[in-house]
Amino acid sequence: MTKSWHDMTALELGAGIAAGQIDPVDLTDHFLARIDEVDNDHAIYVRTTPERARAEAKAASMRASDGRRIGPLDGVPVSWKDIVDSAGVPTEAGTKLMEGRTPAHDALILARASRAGMVCLGKTNLPDIAFSGLGINPAYGTPHNPHDTETPRVPGGSSAGAAVSVARGLAPIGIGSDTGGSVRIPAALNGLFGLKTTAGLVPLDGVVPLSPSLDTIGPLTRDAADANAMLAIMTGRTPYDLAGASLKSVRLLRPTNVVFDHIEAGVADAFETGVAKLAAAGATIDQAEIPEFDEITALVERHGNVISAEGYALWGELMDSQPDRIYGPIRDRFRAIRERSAADVMAVHLGMKRLSAEYLSRTAGYQAVICPTAPIVASIIADVENDPDAHNLAATQMSWNTRLGNLLGLCGTSIPCGTAQGLPVGMMLLARPFSEGALLRLSSAVERTLKAHD
Repeated sequence: MTKSWHDMTALELGAGIAAGQIDPVDLTDHFLARIDEVDNDHAIYVRTTPERARAEAKAASMRASDGRRIGPLDGVPVSWKDIVDSAGVPTEAGTKLMEGRTPAHDALILARASRAGMVCLGKTNLPDIAFSGLGINPAYGTPHNPHDTETPRVPGGSSAGAAVSVARGLAPIGIGSDTGGSVRIPAALNGLFGLKTTAGLVPLDGVVPLSPSLDTIGPLTRDAADANAMLAIMTGRTPYDLAGASLKSVRLLRPTNVVFDHIEAGVADAFETGVAKLAAAGATIDQAEIPEFDEITALVERHGNVISAEGYALWGELMDSQPDRIYGPIRDRFRAIRERSAADVMAVHLGMKRLSAEYLSRTAGYQAVICPTAPIVASIIADVENDPDAHNLAATQMSWNTRLGNLLGLCGTSIPCGTAQGLPVGMMLLARPFSEGALLRLSSAVERTLKAHD
């Protein structure tokens, strides 16, 4: 049976366009119609851009008919997290604090995607200023995790709408950001592939900042190949070669400390089952403590969160002048840094640099470190939305593992790895900075191995 367009990967859609089997205009209308039908409360897309989308699709259609396609994703739609500036369209970073903020120019990554022929469907929802691993936004609505149709659960954050747009078949690719786990967490909770890039690889020109030293942009997709193709467009480079990737002779390190501190039994079982599959496919998997994980965790506990420090420096005056226009638990996370000193902030930055070097030396013989992406499954929204203590606990647990990659300056992926309680579980791979090519190649082999044994 032929797959529906909204169930196909972005590269499959691009191949269909190239073969003359799919018209970009029809494809765009298909996704816009699905958005209208599925997202009628606008919790996933805070706004669509139908005029732009149809104009870009028409241009792609003409190129396809004339044999002038620009690349493999020419004519393929994409959703954009609402921190990515789009000319003449409000970009409000999920917060009433920035209501009405309308940039004059596209962010560089959006401009590059448009030049590559991609179709901008619109802007996706997120929690205030992208500072939450849960994805809750009482002001604009919280996209429900599609894997529990009975009880509304969190989508993961902060790239909440980006993930759900792909998981619900409302976009082939969703562009998100990751400062402490905000691509990998929603990827894991929605059964998607997520790529956290190295800070500095993808340009942030025209992206609303949260923590400039840690902010990164990355795609949420159905597989590694789509992430690879999208990364090439955003960086202006050629795609990495993923052909023939194998787990034979690959060495992976499974930490025995920190990453299992908050683990739920079902998540642990799904992860261990996945690890066994990788070993059966030829990977050598060692187990050892990684002291830097303990040290970076203690450093943040002792001196404060660098995200709070940089975010409050950027937005503190605005949120303090209008405290009721930002979700309380997120406002309080920003304000927590006020109890710290400038020396605390510097201690974290200096510690991050030292511990990153030590971590890279310790793990030099491995292609990646592997662990569960999130140690818990998607929380029930009603349990955490209006209970600050429950919210803060769940938020801490959700980003407990992913933030390690940000603080140590790594790149990483989250790959679907089974289920717990009927909900998706992700396996995270962490690799050396600026090794995205090798990481995506490895991730494609891991992805294929896990899928083959489902």
